[in-house]
Amino acid sequence: MEEPESDGWRYRGTISPRTLPSLRRHLVSWLRRRAGDEVGRQADDVVLACWEAMANVLGHAYRGRPGLIDVRARIDEEVLIVTIADQGRWESVVERADGGRGLRLIQALVDGLDLRSTDDGTVMTLTWPFPARSSA
Repeated sequence: MEEPESDGWRYRGTISPRTLPSLRRHLVSWLRRRAGDEVGRQADDVVLACWEAMANVLGHAYRGRPGLIDVRARIDEEVLIVTIADQGRWESVVERADGGRGLRLIQALVDGLDLRSTDDGTVMTLTWPFPARSSA
């Protein structure tokens, strides 16, 4: 369920191959409303990094099956903070030798990445310097 928040945007609900594109569209819409078109390429980097992080949740935490995700986005003192949490169980939070480059791609696109995994799931926090538009 998408939830508008006073200081940001949140989606709590199911992630699946079917819902992933919708999450991307809602995030893009929120970014445009919040920061306007002046963010340009940075918004593309934000959306790509978040898309990759959510795809990693779907692939690694839930192995392609539907599962629960909690995505929050907010701008706090001109820093964009996106938190993506799951309740799945990742095999490992490090890159596997047999493929994926997802975490490296995310690291290349963000200013900060914090990745924590526990028995209750994994939380990724992505940050960027981001000019807030005061009229949003």
